[in-house]
Amino acid sequence: MENMTYAQAIERLEEIMNKVQGGGMDVDNLAVALKEASALVQFCRGKLYKVDEEVRQLLEGMNDEIIE
Repeated sequence: MENMTYAQAIERLEEIMNKVQGGGMDVDNLAVALKEASALVQFCRGKLYKVDEEVRQLLEGMNDEIIE
């Protein structure tokens, strides 16, 4: 999952959701799929947090340059 992009993770989450909601997943695989979905959600949150921090730092740097 480390080499996965945000878009790929979202796409996989959508695949899992569609199978679960559409009844295309048997009970034996449900727990495994939900565990994967949970890991994907954490991965996406981490990516979003990292990007948010980078954007904040860039904006702060731009504000500092404007003030000088």
